[in-house]
Amino acid sequence: MSVSNQNLNLYAVVMAGGKGERFWPAGRASRPKQLLSLTGGKTMIEETVFRLFPLIPPERVFVITNRLYVGEIRNVLPIPPENVIGEPEGRDTAPCAALAAALVRRKDPEGTMILLPADHLIRPAKAFQETLISAAAEAQKGVLVTLGIPPVFAATGYGYLHLGESFAPGFHRVLEFREKPDAETAEQFLRTGEYRWNSGIFIWRADVISREFRRHAPDLGEKLDLWASGGDFTKDFAECRKISIDYAVMEKSDCVIAGDAPFEWNDIGSWNSLRTVLPCDKNGNAVSGNAVLMESSGNVVFSEDDTLIGVIGMKDTAVIKSGDGVLVCPLSCEQKVKQLLQMLKKEYK
Repeated sequence: MSVSNQNLNLYAVVMAGGKGERFWPAGRASRPKQLLSLTGGKTMIEETVFRLFPLIPPERVFVITNRLYVGEIRNVLPIPPENVIGEPEGRDTAPCAALAAALVRRKDPEGTMILLPADHLIRPAKAFQETLISAAAEAQKGVLVTLGIPPVFAATGYGYLHLGESFAPGFHRVLEFREKPDAETAEQFLRTGEYRWNSGIFIWRADVISREFRRHAPDLGEKLDLWASGGDFTKDFAECRKISIDYAVMEKSDCVIAGDAPFEWNDIGSWNSLRTVLPCDKNGNAVSGNAVLMESSGNVVFSEDDTLIGVIGMKDTAVIKSGDGVLVCPLSCEQKVKQLLQMLKKEYK
């Protein structure tokens, strides 16, 4: 690559405020998704941060998380402790992005920042880093860059980017952001070839995103500028309206481009998604932990301890053991895990 990190003043800010309730019983209020090891080895947030090295040095990596998780994240990451920042209250991704831009501007008013979630699976790291360098080079032109994942099936669980004219090799202007579609619409998106999955990974100059906040979400832009100049975000962060960065800025801006992502990407949003990232047996069962399956297919079996799980005659079912909790449900019903949690909270206060 002819462009280097030194040319681009690259920083990274990882958004790690989620609770991971879809992954109960492994995911708990005290242990959110980003602190789980779902694919073996490191936790999700460790994988996210290590994937950035050595492109971005540890001192230029920040993590914004729930204040309850600051201590544990500091313990697992090899970055300066002060670079792990706790939000006083979760206010969605737009206030988080504003705070991220303020933190980078404090360090370097001309810095270019990568804003990314803490809980995505991306492989290989080299292809990811090469894409970030290309995207950062485009960001120098004063545009907001997002990474679009070429869809491989008609997904109804992802948002989409509608691509327009070419902006540069591998990059297109974004005509519109589309919310999670129904099955028929998703099929149309797939057939046209004009759509990409919205990865939620952004690259932009800190001054450019600040300008776009002032234009499209002036209330947050005002706070961003205040925090960048040394204002104490802990005093007024909770006052921010709860809104996503897509709604607040990206869907309104006329300077958004998308770069194609030539790497494997999975946001691992549910137990079912583990079937695409864990090795499967000849019957399509994805297993993590000790388990014996008989006459069963298409299942996800997950155990974090030495508990031996036996499964007979099950199909397309999640069997999950973690701590003092066990979940058994058809994979087609796993979106109801949050409802189950609400029932559990009422029954076992």
